[in-house]
Amino acid sequence: MSLSRHSLPVVIVRTALITPFFIFGVLSIVFTQFVGAVIFKSSPANRQSVMNLTKNHFILLIGSIARLVCPCEISVTYDKETLPESDSFRVDSGRHLISSLTPNSVIISNHQIYTDWLFLWFLSYTARFSYYIHIILKDMSNIPVLGFGMTNYNFLFLSRKWEKDKIQLSNQLAVLDANSRGMGPANGVQLVATSATEGGIVKWPKGRRENQIFPYQLILFPEGTVPSVRTRGKSAEYIKFKDLPPLKHVLLPRVRGLYLSLRELRNSIEVVYDITTGYSGLVAGEIGEESFSLKRHFLKGYGPSRINFHIRGFKISEIPLGDSNIDIDDVPEEELQKFEDWLLKVWYEKDALMDGFFKHGRFVDPKDPENKEFFKNSVVADLKLRNPLEVFVPFTTVIAALLLLRLLYFFIRSALGY
Repeated sequence: MSLSRHSLPVVIVRTALITPFFIFGVLSIVFTQFVGAVIFKSSPANRQSVMNLTKNHFILLIGSIARLVCPCEISVTYDKETLPESDSFRVDSGRHLISSLTPNSVIISNHQIYTDWLFLWFLSYTARFSYYIHIILKDMSNIPVLGFGMTNYNFLFLSRKWEKDKIQLSNQLAVLDANSRGMGPANGVQLVATSATEGGIVKWPKGRRENQIFPYQLILFPEGTVPSVRTRGKSAEYIKFKDLPPLKHVLLPRVRGLYLSLRELRNSIEVVYDITTGYSGLVAGEIGEESFSLKRHFLKGYGPSRINFHIRGFKISEIPLGDSNIDIDDVPEEELQKFEDWLLKVWYEKDALMDGFFKHGRFVDPKDPENKEFFKNSVVADLKLRNPLEVFVPFTTVIAALLLLRLLYFFIRSALGY
């Protein structure tokens, strides 16, 4: 008799194996960061390259665990007309998703479960952009080891206090923009100025140098949180206050964080990816975190059978951002309203997509009952690493260090005549 992956004996054995594997993997990644910071202390570009390398190490680590604990598929439908011409999605003979995405991009998505970021990061991995991921999320810098690693990733942490977040977010976004143009701290470039009148917001040189650039893919969730009884209630109250139509499947998005992000990156950003995320196994009205929480997913093996993405793109010129020279708190109300109207339109279209997803089990075009275009532009693959041996990549620096220490040990013993 075969045991289910959810059965207690399987859960105990799997957890006993995965927990030390994950801990050692995270420690190995942080060790690689430390070695890179020491060796390349005077070489900002090489130091940044090492930190980016460890981003890929993390998705290899967590992706291999996710595959072992809860195997699933990944489905992508896409609006080809709105995406850059170079973008593509295909599945190889091994059922691996092979994507081509555009660098210097922002990914916005509805937020359903706390592992949303993992699956979006994996999508970036399929396009070989996992090295360049940045995520806006609540402050996790105080978590032992993990917080240190994420700080080295230059993830953008929020305190949920606007006056503090505005300055910190502006400065970190300015670094992303400058590094992507070869004019930032990763290139050894010095600040142009720090504005005392704007509370310490930094300025980097304009222009572009092609010899050493660091592109970015920035992930953010405009809703700011996952659905719950409380957050759905608050969203519904604010929708009623704003006299807006009800949203059935998504939360009302917050405006200022995304508005600030796009304004700060508008000189380097090439595309804004609007991704609608749906999980097979969830039904309309169900709270995703109750079914697919971190604990249930990684310990008990309860996760979605398929991650479904619908992807479309926006040119930055299509998004009303107003004058970036005006402080965001001083933007005229009518200018901010234009952006809010654009974002609400995107979110109500997203809600309609989710409505079709819950009815049909896949994304369908609300404007096309026969769904010809969505069916044509779709792929389904397994969520798995390109090569099973990649699971060992995060440990390479530690293994190399141990081998060097062992060689040094034998050399010293030999030199001393032992």
